[in-house]
Amino acid sequence: MSDLSKLQAWMADALQRRRAIERDPELVAQARGRIGGNDRMAPESQLEVYREQFWLRHTSCLVEDFEALGAITGQEAWERLVEEYLGTHPPQSFSLRDLGETLPEFIVGCTWLPRHDLCTDMARLEWAYVEVFDAADTPPLAVDKLAAIDESAWQSARIELSPALQLLSVGYPVAALRRKIRLHEDWQLPDAAEPQHLVVYRGGDRNLHHDVLSELAFALLLQLQQGTPLVPAAEAVASAHPDSASTLEAELSDWFQSFTARGFFSEVHV
Repeated sequence: MSDLSKLQAWMADALQRRRAIERDPELVAQARGRIGGNDRMAPESQLEVYREQFWLRHTSCLVEDFEALGAITGQEAWERLVEEYLGTHPPQSFSLRDLGETLPEFIVGCTWLPRHDLCTDMARLEWAYVEVFDAADTPPLAVDKLAAIDESAWQSARIELSPALQLLSVGYPVAALRRKIRLHEDWQLPDAAEPQHLVVYRGGDRNLHHDVLSELAFALLLQLQQGTPLVPAAEAVASAHPDSASTLEAELSDWFQSFTARGFFSEVHV
């Protein structure tokens, strides 16, 4: 490594320290040997300014992306969570947009968190919103293009879901809770688990939305997302839910109309 690279690596490590630079005599000595200082601030004080800004900037970014998670954990648990996360997963990208990408996975191991399963679900949901917000723009699949496909082609036709769409199963009604928190409405933690299947998507109005789907509709969308052609996808769902096969057959057409109207599909490959 060059001298400059070594200095950059040293500073990167120093800026990610959890506690003030002045509390570490060894780091103070290193700062005085590597930073010039001036008549107003000692070298360690200059470095401390940047360390504080690192934590303020990165924690504020996480607060913005995971507002509801912070609300349900409470301030003390949130501060511990953020410190441990940034200490274990320092930024790897020049874009702060990517900072929270691995937070949902990290929370899985944070069993000390109160309401751990609820926190995990909320983190997954809030990151889904980030992904949907930043997803590529693609025009929604036109209804007439679907209507023009011959019935015999559906055995092999693959429907491509919009990139601005995320599917996730959760154990708690976190989407409704998140909405109340962000709108500053009265909210309370759920008393018990309530499994739901959610779709988070960006509508034609550019706003972000969520819907709660039935188990069958969710399973069908998952099959399509995995690249399974329509007919085999419907057959796979019916096979996995034999008691609901008649419901699937009866509601499939309505689902497609609804999914298409909401822009869930971006392309069909025949």
